[in-house]
Amino acid sequence: MKTTWLKSGLFVVLSASLAWSRAYAWFWPNSFGALFNGYEEVPPVFTSGSGLVQLQISGDRTSIQYSLSYSGLSSAVTQAHIHFGERPVNGGIIVFLCDNTGKAPAGVPPCPNSGTVTGTLTAADVNPANDPEPVTAQGITAGDFAGLLEAIEHGDAYGNVHTSNFPAGEIRGWLR
Repeated sequence: MKTTWLKSGLFVVLSASLAWSRAYAWFWPNSFGALFNGYEEVPPVFTSGSGLVQLQISGDRTSIQYSLSYSGLSSAVTQAHIHFGERPVNGGIIVFLCDNTGKAPAGVPPCPNSGTVTGTLTAADVNPANDPEPVTAQGITAGDFAGLLEAIEHGDAYGNVHTSNFPAGEIRGWLR
């Protein structure tokens, strides 16, 4: 009973937070966010995990501040990314949000198993050469920050969190 209440409470908090982020996006048009759940994964994943990502594009369009929060995942978190792909397809990795695999570029923060990770994305973070799923074939090359921004602004970007139990991703959300 307590677990159900906590999960429901987390969903309400995440929903309210995303609603607030969409409300301030009206005042700050460079704001984007997504609620993460297993049903958005391809194929869908049955999990009690959930999360929220919030992005703020700088006024000069050279960086993105992000905050990613998640909890309730089935196993250890391995990595989290923003991908380029249309709904409901799997796309290539544009940038890492956090990483515990050692595949991310230097400076990418480690992923907590539950909690919040924050950071700043710049052109140097886009499609690094060691990405396991590069988006070069999709037209976004290393350092193409404009490509990242366009994917986000056109609704063709999603974030997800990968775990040991679900290496392809346990929770996902489409950036809006």
